[in-house]
Amino acid sequence: MIAWLVTILEFLAPWNRACPRPGQPLAVLDPATLTADLARQAPGPLEDRIRYWSGLFLDAPYAIDPMGEGEPPDTDPPIEVCAFDCETYVELVLALAFSRSYPEVLDWLDRMRHLDGRRNISSRFYTMALHWIPGNEKLGYLRQELLRPSSVVRRPVNPRGRWYPSHRARFDLLGPNAPSGTAEVRYHNLDTLLLQRDRIPTPALAFVVGAPMPGNPFLIMHMGFILQGPDGRRIFRHASRTVGRQRVEERELGDYLRSLRRFFNEPNSPRRTVLGLSLYRIHDPPAPSGGAAP
Repeated sequence: MIAWLVTILEFLAPWNRACPRPGQPLAVLDPATLTADLARQAPGPLEDRIRYWSGLFLDAPYAIDPMGEGEPPDTDPPIEVCAFDCETYVELVLALAFSRSYPEVLDWLDRMRHLDGRRNISSRFYTMALHWIPGNEKLGYLRQELLRPSSVVRRPVNPRGRWYPSHRARFDLLGPNAPSGTAEVRYHNLDTLLLQRDRIPTPALAFVVGAPMPGNPFLIMHMGFILQGPDGRRIFRHASRTVGRQRVEERELGDYLRSLRRFFNEPNSPRRTVLGLSLYRIHDPPAPSGGAAP
């Protein structure tokens, strides 16, 4: 009974903090409202649920790594609803879209973020290509979606390699659970995406793929949702880290792709080159053990 109560309170605390953003529905969201919303949204089509939950957080501010395990060394709460980075925005929206109850939301977050759903920093996924994507594919809701043509980028990842200090520290925390091997990402370049953007099946997750960099084990730079807009065009919802846009926002996909080219891929730019996007279709998942799928 005590463990159950702690779990519920752990979930409710962030919602009760309230997000003081004018016009933001979460500013007045209470547990009863959330319960009703989960029940009301659960029977609807998957894309409608993702559109609803992702829309609730529009204009929320960007924050680096705002969710943790609620205990040292990362004492950030397991659920945060007032600020996001690109990964935690995607994770919370999907957990809400897949759930009918508080415990299911927590269960989905733990399984999306940690090896075998064990909420411990030594089990938290690190790197998209070797940890997060394969771990979430195993949950049954992600399937790679390919346009033509496509390309592949690879890089070796050795936990004992010469990484920047922040990456090396995370590898040390993960110990035997650290990602290791050859990271491989199949992607579509920006020209292909601009030509075929309105043929991308939705709802989808888009991962921004960068050229390999010394000292950095990541091939994936960013992530967000591709959804169908009211006029049929594709939109991109994400938590942007770009200076001047540091918030959850919605953009027309073509505009976002062109901005990637301008910002990252201009000749003589000192920034990391963006190779393109890796696309994954989102499906309704199978029921988790002890729960029911929407």
